[in-house]
Amino acid sequence: MRSVPSLAAMLDDGKPAPRPVVMPWEYVTLRRTAAGMTIEQAARPYWHRPEHRADVERNIGALETIGFRMKRDFFVADMSRAYTFNVDVYRQLCDTPPDQHPRLCLACGWDQWSTQYDINGEEATWSQSDPDLCTRCEQLDRKKVIG
Repeated sequence: MRSVPSLAAMLDDGKPAPRPVVMPWEYVTLRRTAAGMTIEQAARPYWHRPEHRADVERNIGALETIGFRMKRDFFVADMSRAYTFNVDVYRQLCDTPPDQHPRLCLACGWDQWSTQYDINGEEATWSQSDPDLCTRCEQLDRKKVIG
């Protein structure tokens, strides 16, 4: 007589667990917070007259609103004036299905095509102990924000 497999055995098919999906608004938040900036600080390079400040801060804050996807590349491409930001990654997160999203650090949003240095001055790469983190976040003991 055959025994019935356990639920755990049925669920464990030997495949690695799927990576958490990073949405565009989460990517923006990860990059800004990794830079140690508030929305107000990130907005500062974009307004030159005090009367524009609130509008610019509102627009930058909108990038982090759940469900928001920027349609015009000129503003998003310019986010790098405030902090490290890869507009190609942002566009992929907006325009492609999750299974085609680039691999991102789940603590800071770093991608392997962007230059970032760890605390030893070496180029960041993927952590050996936690493949969801970059070596910089591993060294800084940052926790995953997504997943």
